[in-house]
Amino acid sequence: MVKVSAPGKIHLIGEHSVVYGFPAIISAIEKRTRVKAEKSEKIKIKNEVYQKETEFEIEEAVTAAKKSRELWKKGDKKSDFSELFSFLRSDFWKRNQATLGLIFERLKVVKGGVSLIIDSNLPTGVGLGSSASLSVAITRAIAALYAPQISNQKINEIAFELEKLNHGRPSGGDNSVCVFGGTIWFEKGKIEPVSLPDFLQNLIIVLTPRRNLSTGDLVQKVRNLDKNFRDQKIKNIAKATYKMRRALEEKDVNKVKNLINIAQDNLTELGISNPEIDGLVKEVRKIGGAAKISGGGGGTVICFHQNKEELIKLLKKLKVNFEQIKLGAEGVKVEKS
Repeated sequence: MVKVSAPGKIHLIGEHSVVYGFPAIISAIEKRTRVKAEKSEKIKIKNEVYQKETEFEIEEAVTAAKKSRELWKKGDKKSDFSELFSFLRSDFWKRNQATLGLIFERLKVVKGGVSLIIDSNLPTGVGLGSSASLSVAITRAIAALYAPQISNQKINEIAFELEKLNHGRPSGGDNSVCVFGGTIWFEKGKIEPVSLPDFLQNLIIVLTPRRNLSTGDLVQKVRNLDKNFRDQKIKNIAKATYKMRRALEEKDVNKVKNLINIAQDNLTELGISNPEIDGLVKEVRKIGGAAKISGGGGGTVICFHQNKEELIKLLKKLKVNFEQIKLGAEGVKVEKS
């Protein structure tokens, strides 16, 4: 048996604009998906997060992967992946079947199956990269059994294919940071490490109610907006992302706060915030801090103030669910038994 873990992530800045080829700054966080795997004649999955388990033949996985690829190509032509998403939600395990089928194909596993036990302390549906973390962890776990010499670059390529099934046209940033860890500058597939100033080594995140839409649905929602309106907001976020890199290098705390707030304003105008988050952001700004969603549609809000105690005092007063997280976590790894 092998044990593998992969981190979640936050978008410090650049979500949504990154889908259109602009840069993003993304950091791995020490909340992880953990997968135990061993060889098996069939595919067996026990999901301890949802307390569900199943088993199915490898042929079912291959069929689901083939169907998913066909629907992805169809959606790519139309710039609408709703049919793909509907298929993968047709039952609880369909996405897992497609995922496993694709992984086995890409690893060129001709014979054999796998038994997986999945667990995580990474909340789902809140913009912390749970799907990318799972895609990376499962891929690395199966590779450890059947192709142990495979590189992290290949793991990342396979995980990106899985994320395309999950989200339609993802940027590849989420799976990249889950594979390589740390904090990265991601632009059109180019990955560069980013050093964070001491004041950003730790952030406070607020977990609001889970969003109703998946990442893929949110990306589709933005894509469906009026092109001229959407493109202007996307460019605004991109400009703020370039400026953020300089602000981090210069360790300029006021610029960092301002750029976080600019990004949030544009994300709100794109329609992927909600009244509860808008109210929280307003209160954080009142005390001289900054706050923005990570992903959108609800879920995680990044909150920052150079006086952390003052921020914590406010969040306690607001009675919201918050926690402190460390940025720049280690990427995917095979755990010691």
